Amino acid sequence: MRIRNVVQLHTVNKLQAFGWPLLIMSFSLAIVLVIGAIILNVATSQGGDSLADARAGMSTGMQWNGAIFALLGPLIGFGFTAMGQYFPLALGLGLTRREFALGTTAVFLGNALFFAVIVTIGKVIEVATGGFGLGIRFFNTVYTGTGEWWQTLAQTFLLILMVMFLGAAITTAFHRWGQSFLWVFWIGLAVVVVAIVGGALLSEAFRQVVFDIGSMGWLPWMGVVVLVGALGAAAWFTLVRRAQAR
Repeated sequence: MRIRNVVQLHTVNKLQAFGWPLLIMSFSLAIVLVIGAIILNVATSQGGDSLADARAGMSTGMQWNGAIFALLGPLIGFGFTAMGQYFPLALGLGLTRREFALGTTAVFLGNALFFAVIVTIGKVIEVATGGFGLGIRFFNTVYTGTGEWWQTLAQTFLLILMVMFLGAAITTAFHRWGQSFLWVFWIGLAVVVVAIVGGALLSEAFRQVVFDIGSMGWLPWMGVVVLVGALGAAAWFTLVRRAQAR
């Protein structure tokens, strides 16, 4: 088995594999820090309780800060590039589909663990310093977990792994069925989203169901992430055996 060759294929460009996600994350963090500093500077000039209120307001409001997707975004696309860019190249180099699938899975696991550790370290520092001394949130958000550090590690690892497998499965389905799959997929997704939003707006009972699902605890949500990731991985492993290299 030439799994190592597949891993090297994915990681030969270190800047693309690791550098750009970290650079983009650092740039996004710098912007959030500047925004936090500006807000605190304005609050300080106003005097009174403005400074404490500003810190508390940022800490509460930034629980939903999407700036962390500056890191998660490129990783979401990694599943697409794995099949869209490296799959045809791997077959051209004589690697089998099984070798490519196993090697790519190893890369997915390694990437998910590496970046989950980065996020967890950032979260620990952020919490210990009170939001880097400014009260901001970048790593300690709902998307990566606001609980204990180990929850952030597990949640970020599972989330990254899930989206990479889903991305790989979607791209492989495109290789298998072409443009028609994309039309069916996006139209189907749009119908589901519209149905959920419409049901929540028109039906009190349905809105309560949506609220109950949204307010599930951490462990049930991790179960959902694992289930979706497992389905994506199963679909990918099934489709990659017959996918055409485009």
